[in-house]
Amino acid sequence: MSPGSASRRPGALKTLLLLLLLEVFQSSASAHDALEPCRDERNDPYHTRVNGLIDKAVGKPSSIQLTTYPSFASESGLRVVGSELYFVEFARSFWEESFEQVSRHKYRMNFKKPDILTRTRHAPLSALAADRIRRVYTSAIAKPKESGHMGLDGVSYVFTTSDGACAWTWSPEPSTRTGRLVELLKRLEKHATLSLPIDLQRSEKNIMQLVRVMEAD
Repeated sequence: MSPGSASRRPGALKTLLLLLLLEVFQSSASAHDALEPCRDERNDPYHTRVNGLIDKAVGKPSSIQLTTYPSFASESGLRVVGSELYFVEFARSFWEESFEQVSRHKYRMNFKKPDILTRTRHAPLSALAADRIRRVYTSAIAKPKESGHMGLDGVSYVFTTSDGACAWTWSPEPSTRTGRLVELLKRLEKHATLSLPIDLQRSEKNIMQLVRVMEAD
């Protein structure tokens, strides 16, 4: 072994470790770069009941359904109906309210049990903005990619269309395309809470700035 080889080895190992960490980071980011295909996120009793309550609160057929399932907070849903946004929030966590004690040491989930109050707010969009938002989500939902990435805590987002297409994501990185879908959802939720024309105009401008970025992705 040459005198310089021992001194070079720590540097080589450090470089290898950095490359490994970079690969893991890039893999994690790419896992969040596309929505996951739905499996049970649409047909199991929990998601079915939550969606049913949101749709009942809206009371009108929607073209895009964007539903949020936090681990430690109340569920909510956004619906695009024509050129209107409807934002439905649950007063309490449907999941937590579904816990039912059947004996001293035994519990079960009863998704027929909760009687959850909801709050519904809605606001208009221009027809052009609504159409472009629909196309952004429809395009993303139509191209899901299985990543194998799973999480225990955080927030799950399930996106569906009126023709039955469905995809979801779990707490994506903000800098990814999927992260921008979630950011758009949050901007739409905020828009649905506004009422003054000047506020709605500014909000739609802010929304469309993000939509243009996403259309270029």
